[in-house]
Amino acid sequence: MTNPSPYYKEFAPPNEIAHLVGAFWSFSMPDKAACNYSVPYRVLPDGCMDLIFRYQRSTNGAIDSPSLTVYGSTDRYYIVDIKPSTQLIGVRFNPGMAGVFLRHNPINLFQQEARAQDCSEKFVQVFDQLCECSSTAQALSTLQINLLKIQRVDREDSPSIREALRLISTSKGQISVSQVARAIGVSERTLRRGVTTVVGLSPKVLARILRFQSAVSSIRLVPKLQTQKESSSSDLCRIALDCGYADQAHMGREF
Repeated sequence: MTNPSPYYKEFAPPNEIAHLVGAFWSFSMPDKAACNYSVPYRVLPDGCMDLIFRYQRSTNGAIDSPSLTVYGSTDRYYIVDIKPSTQLIGVRFNPGMAGVFLRHNPINLFQQEARAQDCSEKFVQVFDQLCECSSTAQALSTLQINLLKIQRVDREDSPSIREALRLISTSKGQISVSQVARAIGVSERTLRRGVTTVVGLSPKVLARILRFQSAVSSIRLVPKLQTQKESSSSDLCRIALDCGYADQAHMGREF
């Protein structure tokens, strides 16, 4: 998840892959005539991996310097400086689900990026198709159609780890590692190894990030939080407790 921006939009995935993909999204910077400066964009950790098609729009509408990149999971924020005329079109995979489309170990992509074509040969054709697109809508449609086609049916996956990810995600990170391990009938060590293999993050770190994201979403719903000092304190305390923190100070330390 990223910070709100007038240039950023999210789109729901088709029902057929909604269990694998959290969202499709786009980020469209204005042309130089309307915006002659770069925009620093803060990307927050969300426990997910992203597939991103990025290019520069030329004055005649052609695509310049295109790239198709996989971004691994991370446990910290980072700042991206986005130049005018930049277009980004992305897919945010649900935690642990990127492996359905990639032949690449998520652990090796932790806080890293790689060419999608190096993660799966099937993305070579996808990249060529994206370069032929003439609009954001067409590129999003191209990504959706291809992801429906290239789901890996040969992926070796553990039903217990899939259930662990479901429990962590649906609880928004409020369930403990020991509770998850008991629920799926494995040791905490086995759980940690299995989740880290498919997500690139340990179950405890993933839970902390999802809890943080839940709090971020709740805080953004509070109107004028920074200017209403009297009410903001009680709002933050309520959000902290609702999101599973011990108190507001605990949430503050996590942030």
